[in-house]
Amino acid sequence: MDKVLNQAGPIGVLNQHFTADQRLLSFAHTNALLSRPAGLPAVFVHYWTLARTVILGMQDLRLPQLPAALKTLQAAGYPFFVRNSGGLGIVCDDQVLNVSLFLPPDAATIPEAYQLMADWLTTAVGAPLTVGEVPHSYCPGTFDLSLGGQKIAGLAQRRTSRGIVVMAYLAVGGDQAARGQVMADFYQAGDGQADPRHRFPQVRPATMGTLNAHLAAPLTAQGLSAKLTAALTTKPVSLTPVLATSAYQSALTAALTDMQARNQFEGE
Repeated sequence: MDKVLNQAGPIGVLNQHFTADQRLLSFAHTNALLSRPAGLPAVFVHYWTLARTVILGMQDLRLPQLPAALKTLQAAGYPFFVRNSGGLGIVCDDQVLNVSLFLPPDAATIPEAYQLMADWLTTAVGAPLTVGEVPHSYCPGTFDLSLGGQKIAGLAQRRTSRGIVVMAYLAVGGDQAARGQVMADFYQAGDGQADPRHRFPQVRPATMGTLNAHLAAPLTAQGLSAKLTAALTTKPVSLTPVLATSAYQSALTAALTDMQARNQFEGE
């Protein structure tokens, strides 16, 4: 971690919260930042939270009974959208912290970038996170992070010619069993086991946990983001002024237009 980040100069930091009505903006900002308009440092971090929403992956759109699956989200009171990347669905609310670490395109290999994120999170949390897929969790992956056998975070990664972004969602607090049940119902209604060509999880809510369940002193999402910033190896600089630049606003407009087009199935 030190080798990559110490060579980067100032590290940018951006904190945002999105309402459910602003849900498409959450990933529009991710995509705009990944396009690296003028004014961004080589390495920067985007912390964000999103009110009660399910974020689907593109693979979820292959569910044999997708309309029935989406109805379970509506019945549970969860707005939803599909992000423009692979993988599977996750649940967001005010107690789930999303962290995106942006790196230059040649900074690290795919495994190295994942390990960089895992090491940073472990340092900030101050607890021995285990790296490895947690069976029957939602959005399972090789770089799941767990405590006491329960998944508390998942990692994903995107790469373009302009840069790398390693993304993590961390269940800081709240009712993780209820979040897990939402996704269990989603995949069951979607008949996720009917098509062997695609891997959909058989979610068992008990496999998922929260960070706070394993800490002596509970954290908020904002408290965890502060710990993560404190664990950076150089003094951070705010990226908020960059958001007002014409270059960034143009990138954001293009990214939001793309997200809206991808979510026409939702009626938006």
